[in-house]
Amino acid sequence: MKDSADSQLRDQQSEFRKDRSCTDQIVRLRIIIEQSVEWNSSLYINFLDYEKAFYSVDRRTFGTFLDTVV
Repeated sequence: MKDSADSQLRDQQSEFRKDRSCTDQIVRLRIIIEQSVEWNSSLYINFLDYEKAFYSVDRRTFGTFLDTVV
């Protein structure tokens, strides 16, 4: 499954993946920021802590929310 996900993610989408160190991710982020400044374009960056985002959510509340959205 991990290999399948890696093939679908763009290089700009960072996460800890096989053959990518923390240094690689920091450099990648810096390049993206520098390009955004150079091209005078807007840049939005999200940092997600998936453990906090998903594992701390009450499953019943989340299920109810999904039922109302879908």
